[in-house]
Amino acid sequence: MPLREGYKILDDSLDPDSERHENSLDETIKKMKTISTMDTFWNACNSVQGLAILSMPLVTLFGGYWLVLGIIAIAVLSNYTSKILIDCLYEEIPGKGRSRVRHTYADIGDAFWPKYGRHMVDATKFFELIFVATVNPIACGEAIYYTLPYLPVGKQVWILIFGLAMIPNVFLNSVKLLSKISMLTIFFALANFAIIVSYCLGQSASWKAEDLLVFDPLRFPLALGVVLASNSSQIYLTVLEGNMRHPEKFKTVINFAYIAMTVLKIGVGAFGYLTFTDSVSDMVSNNLPLGPYRITVNIVVTVLSFMGYSLPMFAVFDMIEKSVPRYLTARFLSQDGGRPSVPCVVLLRLMLTSLTILMAVLVPHFTLFAAFIGSGTGTAIALIFPCVFYLKIFFWELKWQEIILNVFIVCFGVLMAACGIISTGRELYFTFTQGTDF
Repeated sequence: MPLREGYKILDDSLDPDSERHENSLDETIKKMKTISTMDTFWNACNSVQGLAILSMPLVTLFGGYWLVLGIIAIAVLSNYTSKILIDCLYEEIPGKGRSRVRHTYADIGDAFWPKYGRHMVDATKFFELIFVATVNPIACGEAIYYTLPYLPVGKQVWILIFGLAMIPNVFLNSVKLLSKISMLTIFFALANFAIIVSYCLGQSASWKAEDLLVFDPLRFPLALGVVLASNSSQIYLTVLEGNMRHPEKFKTVINFAYIAMTVLKIGVGAFGYLTFTDSVSDMVSNNLPLGPYRITVNIVVTVLSFMGYSLPMFAVFDMIEKSVPRYLTARFLSQDGGRPSVPCVVLLRLMLTSLTILMAVLVPHFTLFAAFIGSGTGTAIALIFPCVFYLKIFFWELKWQEIILNVFIVCFGVLMAACGIISTGRELYFTFTQGTDF
């Protein structure tokens, strides 16, 4: 996922008579937009898919047909909020038309609540990214644990090993390398999911439609949290849209991305559950028969998780390194004073990386962690913030139907967050106090 901030829109203070200067800046802006429409589609798919898809068969056990409807509903709502979030970047300026006056999610938060809105968005993004990063060593540990079940090594030890192996990310500074890693994850993930679906289709003779007639009211909110965790793309979309060569095609691209990934989630979830029913595992790849299928898929899951750790952590590093200089004295800053000195950077990154490793080892449950992300920060980032910001910025321009729709989404998001956190907390309590699992 490209991490460069979007291009700058011409400021009102430019001299209107300096036409040659303005044309030159326009050409520079066009050159800075380096992402084609197809690249945007793949990057959008990458931001929507997420490793949480591997838990779709398990959470289908908690909702059956209702969860399939939930996947579709959350995809529709998340798609809508993605578009209105991008709309919040633009305003109608007399003489210029629709212009991009904001560049980041935090800028929109600042427009909603001057002085404090930016901090609210940044804090939520920080926790979201930290939690997303934490899921990756858990996925690595689970994948290898079930691939090599005969080795006398526990799941938490594998998680610790892979967590420690991710520490070199503290030295990651190349955005180009990060973008290449992101593109690789797309194709690896799609190939992996294709293997899982093809195996399940091969077992379709044993499927029973009535198996989908299940509903667990206590765990269903948790299931929706997992679904939302795999739809929280909004955190990346302002940068993605800002780097498009043809930003006017953004809404069309995001439509196709959500359609493709929703079909994939329903396929993996329903087919995986119908194949393995009540015995479905935390990650469906662990249900594959021990042999070429499981080994191949889990090795790819491990590689995906290992590479997927870099993107959220790089974003966290960047956020922290931009904000902490105001709290440090000159001796701890770089020569220009804009960033911490190299030793401070390394120390900060080690602390953040260690935090993710510690959380992964303490809560070694992939689905529970995904549910916690989706129910908490994911709901705020994907549903609540975009609607609240949109209502505040464009309130006097909206039709009453749009106001009602956005208020409904906010209320739904708050209710979903509360129920999801309670449901996830309940499962965590039983997991740690009674040693039970799903």
